[in-house]
Amino acid sequence: MKNKFVNHARNVWGRAVYYLPREDQFWFKYAYMEEILGEFDKARQIFKKWMDWVPGEKAWMAYIKFEERMGEPQNAKTVLYKYMEANPTLPTYLKVAKFEFKNRNK
Repeated sequence: MKNKFVNHARNVWGRAVYYLPREDQFWFKYAYMEEILGEFDKARQIFKKWMDWVPGEKAWMAYIKFEERMGEPQNAKTVLYKYMEANPTLPTYLKVAKFEFKNRNK
């Protein structure tokens, strides 16, 4: 990536997340790289593929923040509700309530 070999970097990150899908660091860096390059649809696909593995809270929150940065509150809401289905705990429900309260006028 440093030397502008974007396709090579994509291949490396793609292999990394294929062979080590439970390592969150690779997913974060792969999605971040695509976001930096302005390939927001590719970053969204990476996040969607990652969410199939039902990762931890940090991953879900990163996806939600990504959607908010892209100006897509409806997509962020959809992701938040999927997170709630994957992790039905009290702190998750409180996050959903806080999100709904914050975005109630939008």
